[in-house]
Amino acid sequence: MIETDILIIGSGPTGLFTVFEAGLLKLKCHLIDALPQIGGQLSELYPKKPIFDIPGFPSVQADELVDNLYEQIRQFQPGFTLNEQAVSLKKLDENLFEVITDKGTVHRAKAVVIAGGLGSFEPKKPPLENLARFEDRV
Repeated sequence: MIETDILIIGSGPTGLFTVFEAGLLKLKCHLIDALPQIGGQLSELYPKKPIFDIPGFPSVQADELVDNLYEQIRQFQPGFTLNEQAVSLKKLDENLFEVITDKGTVHRAKAVVIAGGLGSFEPKKPPLENLARFEDRV
């Protein structure tokens, strides 16, 4: 079981910056993301795209922004659960939440921040009989 002050669902720019702000307040964070790497859509869909709406940067490349955000939060030593999707959220008592992932990892936190952007990425599977037999094979 993973315990933290703030559990952040989503490791895109909003989730990463949440770690920075919480870290300034001496709060420990852990992030869950369905993708195998941090950065959300910036990393998954368009890492080389220039972005023009980040304060202080006339233009910044998407992967560079993710790298800079990670470098900024590294000092706060956040934890990461990657390649797992949060599937349940339950309030255990007045000061504690529990989130369980699709792989059964249990997280407990005093607060949960949902920074999921457009949500989890899932493959569009063809409607084939017995498709599961062929999945997760090399």
